[in-house]
Amino acid sequence: MPVTHEKTGECRQCRSFCDKMVEPRGCVEMRCRYLYSFVDMLTGSQYVGCMQDVFAAKVDLEAVLQPGGFGGVKMTGDALPHCQFSVEQAYEGEGESYDCVNRRFFDCSDAGPEGIKAFDLRDV
Repeated sequence: MPVTHEKTGECRQCRSFCDKMVEPRGCVEMRCRYLYSFVDMLTGSQYVGCMQDVFAAKVDLEAVLQPGGFGGVKMTGDALPHCQFSVEQAYEGEGESYDCVNRRFFDCSDAGPEGIKAFDLRDV
């Protein structure tokens, strides 16, 4: 079995190289209880972050709330059941080496006190 250096939020088990992305705007809109904000006293800008480290970035709130949104940031921790995330592939291709071998990567975590026990209804 090859040695992989995967981090939470990424899968490197095939040649597609997938990353989980979360859009902070969704966290703001759902009023996530783990979202926090602070004001940079030097610039007056307000930033938001995640107390559960679902994403590590501290994002400018004004940019997040702009029409069209800020976009996604890479997840650095496990998604909670209510986290809205997407999976982006770095490379697209055809053939067996690009076939997904880690289908649970597309699910939220079922571990921890807020976890849910998910089951996969997708075609095998």
